[in-house]
Parts: sequence; structure tokens; C-alpha cells
Amino acid sequence: MSNTLQFTAISGVNSEDAVCYILEIDEAKILLDCGSYEDYSGETLAQLQRVARQVDAVLLSHPDAAHLGAYPLAFSRYGMTCPAYATQAAHLMGRLCMQDVVRSLRAREEFALFDERDVDAAFENITPLQYSQPKTLSGKHSDIVITAYAAGHSIGGAIWTISNGAEVVLYAIDFNQMNEKHLNRCSLMEGSTGTVAQRLMRPTLLITDSYNALYKLPTRAKRAESFLDSINSAVKRGGNVLVPVDSAARVLEIAYVVNEWWPKDKRRRDSHALFLLARCGRKTKSFAQSLIGWMADSIESQLSNKDGKPFELRHITVVQSMDELDRKMRSDPKSRTRARKAVVLATLEGMSLGYSQELFVRWASDKNNAIVLPQRGPPKSPTRDLFNKWWEHTQGNLPRGSPVKLVAPTLLPGADVQVTIKRRVPLEGSELEEWIALDKRRKEQEAARDAIMQRNRTMLDSDDMSSNGDSDDEGTRDMGIVPTVREVDVEAFSEIDLEMERLRGGQSYDLYVKERGRVRGLDAQNQSYCMFPFQEKIRRVDEYGEIYDLEKYMQVEETDDVDFVPEAENAYESEPEDENDGRPTKSVMERIRVDVRCKVSFVDMEGRADGTSVSNILVQIIPKRLVLVHGTSASTQALADYCRDPQVPVTKDIYTPGIGEILNVSSGLNAYKVKLTDALFKQVQLANVQGSMLGYVSGRIKYAQNDDLPVLDVDSSGMAKAWLPPTFIGDSKLSLLRGVLESRGIPARFDSEGTLVCDNAIAIRRGVKKNGNAEAIRVQGNPTAEYYLIRSIVYEHFATV
Repeated sequence: MSNTLQFTAISGVNSEDAVCYILEIDEAKILLDCGSYEDYSGETLAQLQRVARQVDAVLLSHPDAAHLGAYPLAFSRYGMTCPAYATQAAHLMGRLCMQDVVRSLRAREEFALFDERDVDAAFENITPLQYSQPKTLSGKHSDIVITAYAAGHSIGGAIWTISNGAEVVLYAIDFNQMNEKHLNRCSLMEGSTGTVAQRLMRPTLLITDSYNALYKLPTRAKRAESFLDSINSAVKRGGNVLVPVDSAARVLEIAYVVNEWWPKDKRRRDSHALFLLARCGRKTKSFAQSLIGWMADSIESQLSNKDGKPFELRHITVVQSMDELDRKMRSDPKSRTRARKAVVLATLEGMSLGYSQELFVRWASDKNNAIVLPQRGPPKSPTRDLFNKWWEHTQGNLPRGSPVKLVAPTLLPGADVQVTIKRRVPLEGSELEEWIALDKRRKEQEAARDAIMQRNRTMLDSDDMSSNGDSDDEGTRDMGIVPTVREVDVEAFSEIDLEMERLRGGQSYDLYVKERGRVRGLDAQNQSYCMFPFQEKIRRVDEYGEIYDLEKYMQVEETDDVDFVPEAENAYESEPEDENDGRPTKSVMERIRVDVRCKVSFVDMEGRADGTSVSNILVQIIPKRLVLVHGTSASTQALADYCRDPQVPVTKDIYTPGIGEILNVSSGLNAYKVKLTDALFKQVQLANVQGSMLGYVSGRIKYAQNDDLPVLDVDSSGMAKAWLPPTFIGDSKLSLLRGVLESRGIPARFDSEGTLVCDNAIAIRRGVKKNGNAEAIRVQGNPTAEYYLIRSIVYEHFATV
């Protein structure tokens, strides 16, 4: 039977929005990423909510909001509790990313979609994987195997392969083919020749992005140098520098580059301080140090260095609030100098939220300051708005296909950026009095409710015990088994609540308590008794004796010293997030236009492959079908046009879907599953081909009554014994065969026609069969001992089935 492949885009096509796609393989629905930026609004979330309960598995590629920003919301509110998968590093850093986002949102408004507990619960549901670790999906989709490979771009970033029989889907977005300071390049490339790894070639379907299709970037070394020069020019002017960064992904590369460069100039260290300002900054640093094995080989080799820890970032001071930053920047009273200036890596990268927005509003109007953008930022964010203005001013006349110019920080004449500021301010006056009254009433109601529920439990438990004592079932009475609250009639609770509320309100009533804990009014029937509302406490017992509350007897040791808690065990301990010291607050919103008078610079530090690299990699991957996502309409169309060029050896089966469009991307291959009998399997001669065992089988299909799969058994007819020509399987490149011959001491060279001449006597050339479907290797020469030796070497070079 043939597998059915369908692809649907929820978000992230013909735009640079957060990514979220659905891949359907037969009846299995796999969600490829679950991204959302900080606004959490729009039709994208509505579409995600409609399909959330139908998803069978979630694959998360990178630890940033663009790839997993909506996952806690979908898990906690939309019912998407299916298994989810990410690499171990992406799992840890992705949790920190979402904690930083939640704390930033709750610091400015009453954000109620999800909280940190929802984030923790969602990420506990994720199964962490290692690179190249095959994982079979659970349940009825156990025939689907997923594998994560290194993508570069971010720590733990993954390229996914999804295999089901003959169908192989390669999901590769936001990858980087170049080594960086803290990350190795993606697994698509192998060796030093820049070729694509064979294990990832020729997929049935390739899903990749066109994010940088129109960009041709300078080398990484030149961009890093320009980035540091942009910071240094502002430092020399005596100004502050703002670098907006994300909280767990690209911030590691940027921080590592700046940290290595910072101590090279003593004057810079004396005049300025270097900070990382993030609500989870200390966790980000400590977690990065625990993930050295996921970083570049150069960092991993530092484990043997006794001078310090790898990725220590010793020159960066981590601060987690604006007050802490201000305190660190103030001068020492004994030095009688002005306050120190600062270079601050501040979250979040879009400047629509977090500390980066506060510093942008504070510093943008000073001409001595500078804003250095290492990323373009999310669409419609202040960072993207500022980037667009910088691009028009510095790159507006750039010819298409030309490399991006690296320019020094520049002033943007007449540039202003609209910023929506939301913040929580303490209540005052009548609003504060009203809140205090409401809070007092709420606490009284909660206390009354707790008291009533506790009394109800005591009353019902004791009444049931009394009833059990009068029961004829002596065995149950002797055991002392008390029913739980859930086993009691719910109507009893409502009646008791009503009577107790009246009693607390000053109205006195007699309570008529009948057997089995049922409470009635004054029109009680027989066997009801008038009682004062008091219940004697009866000790609860179980089959082992009396039940004790151990917490009442636990001793709390008081000590002035704080015990040391290992950082790994205390990794997710909640940190104070209320910046108003528990005071009642309200959210206020203000839209302002920030007059940007400081110098602005953009240097691409996003860690993505540029358009030239993506085009070259596509040619080498040789996919059978291609789906282009995550890029503007212009970049998507440009990459599609390149692939459709007849001169480009890439599939012409190319798709550029729209939001909600369902694509049928099935290959049409027929794949069948059969069971081989032991007798037939013993007759198969298997050959090792690139790590897999391959053999030729001829048999007869049989169907068993109690088995869903057909059985392939030995064919006893004469057809099974008929001679078949051998099939040679392997790489038919003559250059490889030449190396094999020379390693065996046989001189070989190519003539002008591409024929491989061995010892000037035997010719090996590649021909085409008459049907034109396969290549053939021909060995020509006189039948001498040397001829048969060379032919045997050629046979050994291939697998024969």
C-alpha cells in the first residue's frame, strides 16, 4: 500500500511569523513546531486550538518563542497533551525561554493565558532526545520513526527526519552550515568538503525555509568584527550600548563573542561595565555551562583547562532587574567619579516586551548612545521597525544578489519608533481602598468556605462511622474503613453549607441529622433527631490502626545559615517575580513615539544559512518533493524560481503553500509489509550496503487466518530456481574506484574521454543500459590474469544481490 502524506501550514508561510505546521502520515498527525510571539493573539492560535486535540506528536526544533512559544498554551488550555519531542538542550533552554516570556508578561499586565506552573507542566511532557537517536512513536503509530540531527543556529537546535516505510520526510528550517564560536555546524554537512551527508540525501519530502533566500552575507569573521567595532565606537564616545537579545538561544553566541573580546582593552573595562539583563539570566548562564557537550568542539576541549570553567563568561555580570542594573551602574562614593556606562545585552530581542524595551525608551534619545541589533526581530516589533529604517538608510540601493554591506553605526535622520508600553503601577487612593475591601471579603469567604468544608468532612466521616457501628456488617466495623468525601452524597454538602452559612450570619437553627449523613430541614421525617450543631471529633482509623497527621509532629530546625543547594537540583526553583513587593497593582498602557537620536547598527548574528548556501545545499540534497516555508512572499518566490530553473538539477515538484492550505505531497510509492518464514530467510544472501543489510528474495505470498500481515514463504515451483542476472549496488563513481585500485598497487589514470585506464592494458568505462534507467560499469581488455584480478576488485567494490 502507499503512504499518504499531507502538509498544512498553521503559521509561518509567505511571512516571517512564528512557525507551526501539521504533517499527516496516513492517520498520524505530527505538529512541526508550535511557535508564537509575545502578543498571543490572532487567527493562528484559533487554528491551533481547532486541531490541538487531534495531534498525535509534537516535534520542537529550537529553544525560542518562534518555534515553541505557543506550546505551553496549547498543552494547558487547548488539550494538546500528546507526546512531544525535543533534544535535551532544546528542552532545558526552551523552558527558560518561556519562563522569561511569562515573567516579562506578568510584570506589565495581568497575563492569564498560562503561568510558570503551566510552562513547567508542559515541558515535563516533552521527551528529551539525543542527536541521531531514533525514536519510535508510541501507540498505534509505532511504525513512524523520528530522528533529530544538529541544526546549528541554537543550542540543541534540530533537523528532523520522519520515516515511515519507504517515505522519508526531512524537516530542516533555520539551520546553519557554518561553525560558530559556541556551536558546530548542522549535520547536513559532513567532512571538510562542504558536501551533504549521504544519510540525509534523497528524502521523499523536504520542508525547508526561505528566510534568507534574498540575503548574501559576508563571512562570519567579518560580521563578528563589525559587530564588536559597532559596540566599541559607542564605548569610545562614552555612551551606553543596548544589544537586544533573546533569552536562551542566540544570546549564548553573542555573549560568548563579546566576553572573549571585552578584556583586550583596559580603558574599556575601566569606563564601562558589561551586563546580561534577563529575568532568568543566572539560570541561562548555569544551564549553558551544564550543556558543554552540545557546544562546539573548541569549547568542549576547554574542560581540561584548569584556569576556569568552559563558557564561564567571567567578564559578564548577570542582573535580573532594572533596580539591580541601576545599582551596579552607580559609582562607588569613595571614588568620586561619575556613574559608569554600560554595554547591556537585554531581553527580549523584539523590544516590544521586557527590559530591552525599557532601556530603548531610556537611552534612544541620547546621541552618545548606540543600539546594535544582532537580529531583525519578530515582525511588527520595534526592533523590526528600527531595522527597516536602518536598511532603507544604508542598504536601500543595494543591487539584488549583492552581499549586505557592513557599515558603521549611523544616525537615522527623523527616525521615530512607536512603542506600546504596558506596566503595572501600585494602586492609590480610592482604588487601593476598594481593593483592600474586596481582598478582605475574599479572604473571609475563603476562610469560611475552608471551615465549612472541614466541618462537613468531620461530620460526614463521624456519622458514617456511627452508622457503620450500628450495621450488621461487623467485618467492616472492625476494619474501621471510612469512606472518602467523594463517596458521600453531594446533596448533603449543599444542605450543610446552606445551614452553616445561616448559622455564621447570626441566625440560629436546629440541625436535623439523619443517618448516613443526610441533613434535612424542620419537616424531618421519622428517625431524625434534633441536635445542637456540634460534632465530637472521632479518631480516624484504618486497617493498621489510628491515622496520624505526621506534619503536626515534624520538627523544624531553625538556623541562621542557608544550606547549600546544588544548582542542578535547584534549577527550576521559583524566583521572585513580583517587582512591587506584593503591593496591589493595576496595568496601564501608553503608546509613545520614541525619537531615535542615538546611532543604530545592524550586524547579522542570527546564525542562519544565507541564500547562496541554501541554494547549494538544495542541489545536493536531491529531494523528490520540496515545500518552502518561513519566508516573505518575495523570498519564497525567489527560491522557488531558482529551483524551477531548467539548468538547476533540483526537483520541479515545488510547493509554496498558504495558511490553511492542505497539500497532498504523497510520493505514490507502493510499500508493503510481509513476514518472511524462517525457511526462506535462511536462503537469503545479505550484503552490507551503507550500514543496511540488503538481499534478493523470491517467494510465494500466503495469508494466515490469525495474522494481519501476509507471509512470504519458499516457492517450490521452478520459477524460484530460474537464473537471474546479479545486481550491483553501490557508488558508481570511477574516481572512487580509481582510489581502490591504486590502494591495491594497480596504477590507474583517466584519459581525455573519462575512461579509467589500468596499467595501460585494461579500460574501465561507465555506460548506460538500453532502457536508460541505470548505469553500468564495463571492464574491457584481453582475458589475462591481470584482467580477472581487476574485475574481481571491481566486483568487491559493489554489493552483489
